[in-house]
Amino acid sequence: MKPQQLELGVAKHPLREKFDRYNEQNPEIWEMFKRFAFEAIRNGHKALSVCLVVERIRWETTISTSDPDFKISNTFKPFYARKFHQEYPMYGGIFRTKPSVADL
Repeated sequence: MKPQQLELGVAKHPLREKFDRYNEQNPEIWEMFKRFAFEAIRNGHKALSVCLVVERIRWETTISTSDPDFKISNTFKPFYARKFHQEYPMYGGIFRTKPSVADL
């Protein structure tokens, strides 16, 4: 996939655009992600798996989202981890990450 050009000439990866759209249309997913991550942190966890948090959301909810195929696409996991690190830098690194298009 080729990144699309923004007005300022900075490339934005298509998966980033898809995640941003999904996140905007489904704010309840982000709220649950934070709730479950903070619950684990309060219980003393120093490291978490983004997969664990996403699977808990899948397990515990029957919410409807805008995506007809998936409640949460696996391709969004790295974006959620980075979003958490960005919004809560005091917990930076709680999700182990590797290089990803989510870094672009």
